[in-house]
Amino acid sequence: MTVHTKRPPIVDCDVHPLVKGVESLFPYVSSSWRRHFETRGARMYARARDRYNHPNRTYRMDAVPDSGGPAGSDRDFTLEKHIAPYGIASALLLPQEPYGVTTWSDPMAAGAFCAGANDYFLDTWVNYDPRFTLAISVSPHDPHLAAEEIRRRGAEPGVVGVQLLLTEHMMGSRWFDPIYEAACDLTLPIVLHQSGNEGCYATSQGPAGGVPRSYGERHVVLTQVGAANVVDMIVNGAFERFPTLRVVMVEWGFSWLSSLVPRMDYLWDCDPGAAPLVLKRPSEYVAEHFTFTTQPLDEPDTRDELQSLFSIPNIDKMLLFSSDYPHYDTDDPDFVIKRIPEAMRSRVSFENAVDVFGDKILRSTH
Repeated sequence: MTVHTKRPPIVDCDVHPLVKGVESLFPYVSSSWRRHFETRGARMYARARDRYNHPNRTYRMDAVPDSGGPAGSDRDFTLEKHIAPYGIASALLLPQEPYGVTTWSDPMAAGAFCAGANDYFLDTWVNYDPRFTLAISVSPHDPHLAAEEIRRRGAEPGVVGVQLLLTEHMMGSRWFDPIYEAACDLTLPIVLHQSGNEGCYATSQGPAGGVPRSYGERHVVLTQVGAANVVDMIVNGAFERFPTLRVVMVEWGFSWLSSLVPRMDYLWDCDPGAAPLVLKRPSEYVAEHFTFTTQPLDEPDTRDELQSLFSIPNIDKMLLFSSDYPHYDTDDPDFVIKRIPEAMRSRVSFENAVDVFGDKILRSTH
């Protein structure tokens, strides 16, 4: 492992491991579920590709392993090409195979598939190298079944969060209360990453104004879904029901906080009775319960505009580094961290991650 002495350790809060094929997961499900998936298939992607055809590829070509399979499917290649060169102390794995279950109609099958994926990545990645940590994935179709999965694997070494997949239910809905309760019991933050279903189906959330017409249009307005869920959790009292709940918003951006948070505070100050479940200023809930990742970091034209991104109140304590490896828009840690104000770099690199995930996020250094 390369040792970097000129900067603090890095926690990368968005690394996507993949499987070489769905059959890799079969040893981790029961024989009956294996027959089910072999017979009926298992859709492992959520985006409607006929609606939003990607203009190129979703992954970087240099992330395709020599051993074959899709980008991100070889743990040694990931360690050699991404983890070691940048001195990454911890890579939070957010598997994408479970994203497809958001389109399924069978809650039991979705739960079994997520459980098998969790077991696979714990066995083959997390147990292989301490620099890998995992947010276990849970299906949104049956919150009680999801809570059982959190309690089944949530205390395992290397498990640091719960990757919650979304369909039509907003995050402030009591639908998710069993999941939030289980996550809080095990001191695991909820990790929310777009699954690809957003704006694609009648049962998925979409941006304001209706369904986008193209991949580019969708990519521009997708942050609205993340912002809407932040507001929904606050206004609907999720953090009054679960005072210790933490939420990590991955790949939703963060620059929109500069307008969203003051607007929430202004409206609440004008008429707090209109939001009876909100017992303090909305900005306080944001600062106490949410963190956001750097990728995709906005790229304004001037340095002053760039620095204004980091003037959002409390952003120094809410921002986490993420690369989105191995996707085509992977952010280079060296490039991104140099763009962050020097006074914030250690917090963004690892301190904020330790605050939200606990010391276990740096298990490779223990």
